[in-house]
Amino acid sequence: MPHRVLVPIDFKPGGEPALAWAVALVEQTGGTVEVLHVVPTAHQLDALFRPGLTPRWTVRKIRQQAAAHLSRQLPAHVRYRLHVVEGEPAATILAQAKRLRPGLIVIGTRGRRGVARLLLGSVAEKVIQGATVPVVTIPPPR
Repeated sequence: MPHRVLVPIDFKPGGEPALAWAVALVEQTGGTVEVLHVVPTAHQLDALFRPGLTPRWTVRKIRQQAAAHLSRQLPAHVRYRLHVVEGEPAATILAQAKRLRPGLIVIGTRGRRGVARLLLGSVAEKVIQGATVPVVTIPPPR
């Protein structure tokens, strides 16, 4: 069983099942949940921003909010580490997977279809295609 489980999460509604699944696995097998939140660069958030880095204070605030959310949501006995990294989501997830060397990646899906999927792409699909470790996808709740 994997000692480290990487869970990329955006903290949007519907993303929590992947984290819950990974936590349940780690509770049964031991190990650590590596929670990864990717902050898109400013130009990915708004077309009016010029390409460049998101202000450090913004990333710091996001990290604080994510840490508070996880401390409320996760059982106290579960070992986890929070990583907040700026970048393009799929590429950053794959880079962090290479750096952290998890035994498994657990990622939620959005269930987009048709034009929405064509225009927005699928982060989960890109992670599956580029990952060097097994990837478990968890669909959103119905």
